[in-house]
Amino acid sequence: MRKFAANTRIFLAPAASFALPGSLSAPFRSLQQVIRLCGKMTIKFAAIRALLLVLLVVCGARCDLLDYGDEDEEDQHDTAVNQLLVPRSHQADATNILNNLLKEYDKTLRPDIGVKPTVIDVGIYVNSIGPVSSIDMEYQIDIIFAQTWVDTRLRYNSSSMRLLTLNSNMVGLIWLPDTIFRNSKTADSHWITTPNQLLRIWNNGKILYTLRMTINAECQLQLHNFPMDEHSCPLVFSSYGYPRDEIIYKWKRNSVETSDQKYWRLYQFDFMGLRNTTDVLTTTSGDYVLMTVYFDLSRRMGYFTIQTYIPVSSPWCCPGSPSGSRATPRQPEQL
Repeated sequence: MRKFAANTRIFLAPAASFALPGSLSAPFRSLQQVIRLCGKMTIKFAAIRALLLVLLVVCGARCDLLDYGDEDEEDQHDTAVNQLLVPRSHQADATNILNNLLKEYDKTLRPDIGVKPTVIDVGIYVNSIGPVSSIDMEYQIDIIFAQTWVDTRLRYNSSSMRLLTLNSNMVGLIWLPDTIFRNSKTADSHWITTPNQLLRIWNNGKILYTLRMTINAECQLQLHNFPMDEHSCPLVFSSYGYPRDEIIYKWKRNSVETSDQKYWRLYQFDFMGLRNTTDVLTTTSGDYVLMTVYFDLSRRMGYFTIQTYIPVSSPWCCPGSPSGSRATPRQPEQL
């Protein structure tokens, strides 16, 4: 009975006073410690996870704001560039201006017809000169030919578009001067990659038209002082059909300019300078304003000496050279 009571007391004892044998008490305590540690770590992990979520949300919102700000800045930059280059409002204005200008425009009639002569201001930019041919009596010249005049029919009112810069597609839609080069043998316009033509229209009706061309022009070389000869090769142009009471040509200030002469192909000539003149050509069809540019050339004595005298005189001055050797007649064989 005592043993049973003792055993009963053992089983009925509170959990706090409950004890295990020594061999099992240590592992059980370790397990309790692990459970308590896991609980604490779970709480810590939950707190860390909540903190990370908060940080991610904040960073995501900040990144979105930053990205949105960058895109907004890029959009503003692109918009500014587009407005600087070709704003849509300017495109619409240019289209409306051209449509209104050409609506009742007659390109077959010159400006101010029946009122006053049309004044054409002329300028020439010389890209290159040469070669000069003494046999064909001609020289080649590459120029950009610029003409400026006023056509009151092309005036327009626009606060945003003071100047219209157009390409060759517009050239055939307006009146152009019928300028010809009177001493040209052949002339070619440059068409690669597109026609080398420029057209500008100002809001006051002023027009600038430029064209690049290569001309083979006649030049009557006076060779009586050869090889110390000097020449003035002209480039002559005028209107083909309009006399001076309808078209007047005038030279611009600094009307003839030249490029760097190292790209020229004069070879046996030196470029001494240029001069331009204005004359009146009287014909049976009327008096025409005649514009002329003279290019002054002088033959290079050194070039002529190297190319002519040295090859001719070498057989005589250098008899031992291969070119100066003499073939001796073969003696007849002794019988």
